[in-house]
Amino acid sequence: MEITSRLITHYLILFLIMLIIPVLCITFLPGQIWAKEDIVRRDTDEDGKIDQIAFFDKRGKLVRLDSDSNADEIMDRFQYYEDEQIKRVERDTNYDQKIDIWDYFEAGKRIRHKRASTDTGRLNQIVQFDSEERPLKMQKDTSADGQFDSIYYFEQGKLSRCTRDTDGDGKVNVWQTYRDDKPLERRTDHDGDGQIERMTFFDTNGLPKKSLHDLDRDGSMEVVRTYREGILCEQKKDLDQDGRFEIVTRFKDGEPVEQQKDANADGRFDIITWFKNGKPHYQEKDTNFDEKKDVFVYFDAKGFVEKTKEDTRYTGIIDRIRTYCNGVPAKEIYDADGDGFKETLTSFKQGKIFRQTQDSNKDGKADVTVYFNDREEKEKVESDTSLNGKLDTWEYYRNGKLFRIEKDDEGDGTIGLKIFFKNEKKQKLIRDKDNDGRFEITQWFDKSPWSMVMELDADLNGKPEGRYCYKEGVLRLKEIDEDGDGKPDLKEYYNAQGKLTRSEEDEEGAGSFTITWFYNDAEEAIRAEKDNNHDNSIDTWYYYEKGNLVRVGEDTNADGKPDLWEEYDESEALVKRAKDLNFDGEADIWEVESEQEQVGK
Repeated sequence: MEITSRLITHYLILFLIMLIIPVLCITFLPGQIWAKEDIVRRDTDEDGKIDQIAFFDKRGKLVRLDSDSNADEIMDRFQYYEDEQIKRVERDTNYDQKIDIWDYFEAGKRIRHKRASTDTGRLNQIVQFDSEERPLKMQKDTSADGQFDSIYYFEQGKLSRCTRDTDGDGKVNVWQTYRDDKPLERRTDHDGDGQIERMTFFDTNGLPKKSLHDLDRDGSMEVVRTYREGILCEQKKDLDQDGRFEIVTRFKDGEPVEQQKDANADGRFDIITWFKNGKPHYQEKDTNFDEKKDVFVYFDAKGFVEKTKEDTRYTGIIDRIRTYCNGVPAKEIYDADGDGFKETLTSFKQGKIFRQTQDSNKDGKADVTVYFNDREEKEKVESDTSLNGKLDTWEYYRNGKLFRIEKDDEGDGTIGLKIFFKNEKKQKLIRDKDNDGRFEITQWFDKSPWSMVMELDADLNGKPEGRYCYKEGVLRLKEIDEDGDGKPDLKEYYNAQGKLTRSEEDEEGAGSFTITWFYNDAEEAIRAEKDNNHDNSIDTWYYYEKGNLVRVGEDTNADGKPDLWEEYDESEALVKRAKDLNFDGEADIWEVESEQEQVGK
């Protein structure tokens, strides 16, 4: 529309000029004066300055007419004639003594028009005319890069179509058609890949009525915009190209007023946003797609989020409320356990969490306080686990990972328990059992193959008096050092059910285990093996039934086999003895205590 109006005005001025030119010619031609000289100067406005100079050939015919249009006594318009027919007009429109407009004529009619930039001096417009002096084709350099990037085509003087190269790559990327000098359709290839990303259709007044857009440049027009009197009134987006629009936005006076969004592409709108003054004002969301709204968002006058209310459990009850300042989180209250009381308060600094508190017993006092660093990683947690108003547990974090816990488990204000972690796994626990400030109990959690090893070092000399080894919470091995020499004097072994199966003892302080006991499922001793002479070989065997000694075997010659046997009654009194005199494994002599007799073989 603007281009057409400018063209009509421009051509009307030129038409008036063409009417004046013959008059000027008539003014100079009559009388014999023109035959006597080749140049005639005139002051047409009688201001004392020459403003027209006419040049004639020897026959008295006008060949050139120069004019000064701004009274600076410098000619700025030049008209050239052949056989008294105008052929060319040159003009200096900015009065810098350089021609910037050229018009060419044939048979008195203009056939071509050229215009140069007053800044660069390069041609920036060429217009061709038909036989009736109506524009036929126009080429324009709109970017001043020396290339004609816009070309307009006319039919019977009316603009019919145009092409444009808007990015200066030498390729057309905008095609537009016209009807009655008004836009009809426009196609645009924004990225120059040969595919159309936008198509705009215009109404009879030349105003946009509909446009299609390929915003993701996948070759499909997923966005449809409709206009009313050239002003955007609705936009619809079909993001997955299934024929259904996932986002529909309504506009009023060119600004959005309401937007509906189908977040899961099920054909139902789950997010609705209302706008005020072109900015978001209020929003409702159905995040679990049950057709019930569970998130409510309020915006400030600038369009920033001001407050959100959430039903995170989808029960119809708001359990989390967050407030913002200029769209940046400032505070949040949350009902973490779903009991209707918002016990968790989170505070933000510059949009990042720096502190969080919990009031689990609803007494208005924080029972747990969590501190965060600039990376929103936990640094420290303080807890009142007994809910008596006194802190008793402290957790410490490094790079967001737990590395130590300290606990006042007696409530006396002193630390009685410390737990150390490595890669967030328990590594060691130390305990001050008697609250004397010294940690005499140590539990290890990285001593393979045990899941936990507990050591008791009552005198803190580095030599534990007791060591207890567990697998999956069941005691499997016990070691006792009674004399404090750093070596166990007693070892007890347990099965997966935690029952005693075997024990080893250093009965005589020999520095090695001298007796081994074996137990049944009832943890009753059923057998014992003893090294009486401390040569690391078994020389005595004891057998028990229901906790009572019933039989003893002894190796008297150190060949590893018993050669002396004793039997006992229920009161553990000796009742029989046998001896293998030749060490062949069979008894040679029997003694029966009750009969005081000896039997020989």
